[in-house]
Amino acid sequence: MAELVNPKVVLKKKQIPVIVDFCLDESVEFSVKQQIFPDTDWEVELKMKDFKSAVLLGMFLRENRIDIDGIDPQRYKRSVKKPDEKPEPAAKEEKPKAEKPSSIEGLPGLL
Repeated sequence: MAELVNPKVVLKKKQIPVIVDFCLDESVEFSVKQQIFPDTDWEVELKMKDFKSAVLLGMFLRENRIDIDGIDPQRYKRSVKKPDEKPEPAAKEEKPKAEKPSSIEGLPGLL
């Protein structure tokens, strides 16, 4: 049987409170340690106990645009469907606007 691996995410310091709040709300066990290089990043390991918490975690990570370490996001990226181009409906015939007579045409005897 394959050994289960706990998901890891690499975060900046400002993102840590967001994931800690989620883990506390959903009772997910986690551990945090600083990465060797670069020293500004932190590695958070999440320990899943059931499928429900794993699905919730996946939705949370996607919503907050956090990628799981070791997974190539380009490989699993969904292709964007282009909407079908619909022909524009025929333009409604516009009524010609009545033109105002110019001031020169209104004066008798100039032309």
